[in-house]
Amino acid sequence: MAFLSIMAAAAAATAPVPLTEDRALFAAFKGVCIKVRSMDAMARAARRGKWHAVEPDAHPNLKLLVEQGRKAGLKEEPSATFTGAQFHKTVAGRELWMVQSRYRDSEGYWSNGCRIYHFDAPAALPGEALAVLMGKPWTGTLPLPDDQVKYLWEPGWKSGHSVEVSYITGTDPVSQKFGLKGQVLMAQAIGGF
Repeated sequence: MAFLSIMAAAAAATAPVPLTEDRALFAAFKGVCIKVRSMDAMARAARRGKWHAVEPDAHPNLKLLVEQGRKAGLKEEPSATFTGAQFHKTVAGRELWMVQSRYRDSEGYWSNGCRIYHFDAPAALPGEALAVLMGKPWTGTLPLPDDQVKYLWEPGWKSGHSVEVSYITGTDPVSQKFGLKGQVLMAQAIGGF
């Protein structure tokens, strides 16, 4: 009997996520953001994945994210350089926005980011579903406003980068200032050490 219980628990832990929309969202995220160590590789993956380049003013939240993020970064490090691009795509009926960014400080330290925003997401993806979609359990969590949680994977899909997934209600002052709202999926890599 114990063997059957263990087998049932293992099957439940690896059971497929029932919502194909969530799988499509993660496939779109991973298809580009797994290349986060290279801005050129991310741009090529975005084109292959049929993402369309857009200007930040294509969506009010996107505009705030880009403008306020750059402003905050320059306040901390006035000599830093910022490069990046923004993209749009509809996946399984979800309007998604992607921001690819690179920050480099005066000493040569850099950070690349690849973020997917679903500003209209009605609710957070459950942690258990996220673990199945990522293919492994999260390595940590961080609390967010309004009793929300950010799930962390360090390393992410492979060594050298991290993945974070969170849901933000967008009602707190910081989220409103930066245009943060809805489902956020992020991969990040750092270097120059």
